[in-house]
This record gives sequence, structure tokens and C-alpha cells, in this order.
Amino acid sequence: METVKDQLNLAHAFVRLVDRISDGRRTLRLTMIGDGSLRAQIEGVLASAGIRDLAWLPGARDDVPEILRALDVFVLPSINEGISNTILEAMACGLPVVATAVGGNPELVVAGETGALVPPQDPDALADALAVYVNDRAQMARAGRGGRDRIEREFSLPAMVGRYLDVYDQVLATKSGSRR
Repeated sequence: METVKDQLNLAHAFVRLVDRISDGRRTLRLTMIGDGSLRAQIEGVLASAGIRDLAWLPGARDDVPEILRALDVFVLPSINEGISNTILEAMACGLPVVATAVGGNPELVVAGETGALVPPQDPDALADALAVYVNDRAQMARAGRGGRDRIEREFSLPAMVGRYLDVYDQVLATKSGSRR
């Protein structure tokens, strides 16, 4: 829980989301895995809103795949990111992904197909994107399936090996004038 990952943005968005959804206090829960310098601030934001009891912040865990499979939506609110393994892992678990449109995130998340992209440091936009899935379980399921399909199609081991073979074939064809 560090500034670059901006989980504080997610805490603020969750507060807004709980207020926007009519039975949000009864139906919504927030899970944040990890620990770091922002943890006390995050807990403070949730406590000030009177919803600390709606959040589970267990710290560092070694059972993240199991936890991911128990979630409905995955959120990555980073202000800077490379190619995020956590997004790939969430998509592999069939979760829709709501992420900030920074770094490599737009290369992974296809807005409207596998999830949503929002501006960084914008808790209102993040809450709006989450509300779409909270209010439309069918869309949530479609985005989750879309992410899983994309992982299998573009990020699986066979897909990666195929792309490497294509590169080698192109290099060999350039050097020898033939293809395999």
C-alpha cells in the first residue's frame, strides 16, 4: 500500500460507491491485499465514513489466487504501472478489471470488453466504473469471461510461443529468403 499504487484512491472511491448504491452498506465489501505506508490512511478514510467494517485488509498474503477467485471485480488504481501481472492474474481468474489508464494497463484492459479504464487519481470516475458492474451482474460476468478469453487467446503459453516462432520465422526469412 504505497503512493504509486494509490489504494487511497480506491478507499475514497469505495466510500462514494457505498453512498451511491441504495443497499451498499449491506451488499458491498472491499478487499485490499498487501501492506505499506498508506495502510493507516486507508483505514482512516474508511473509519471516517463509518464503513471500516465493510473492508478486509489482511496484509500480505500467499494465497492471492484463492482470494481472487472469491472476488467479483478487480481494481488497480495505480498512478504509474508497467505491464501488470496482477491484471493478468485477475483476468485469468475471470474477473472484470477496473484500472487506471496509465502505463501498460490500456494494453491489457480492453474497455467495455474485459473491464474499464479510468483516469488516475479520480475517485468519482473509479466509483462510477465500479457502479456499472455492481448494478449489472450480467455485464460483470461478460467482462470477466472477456478477460479470461483474452488471457487464453493472447497471453497463454501457446500464444506466447507462437509469437516467438513468428519472430524467429521473420528473422530467418529475412536472412535466407525462405520460411519454415
